[in-house]
Amino acid sequence: MGFNNCYLPDIDKLKQYYESVDLETFVNRFRKYDCWTGSSESFDFLEQKINEYENNKQTNITTNNNPNRM
Repeated sequence: MGFNNCYLPDIDKLKQYYESVDLETFVNRFRKYDCWTGSSESFDFLEQKINEYENNKQTNITTNNNPNRM
């Protein structure tokens, strides 16, 4: 079994990529790796977007499972 490492681009390039795709595509691009290497700014930005995606996903699940929803 291999170990997949991703070298995060610098923060400007990471933000540029984020602006060119939707949130799900952005998160899925990076979540398949076992490890990330890069600047703390890039790492913080990526973690923020993953948390945003997970919160959005959880909200949608909660909303879709609400029996009182019309």
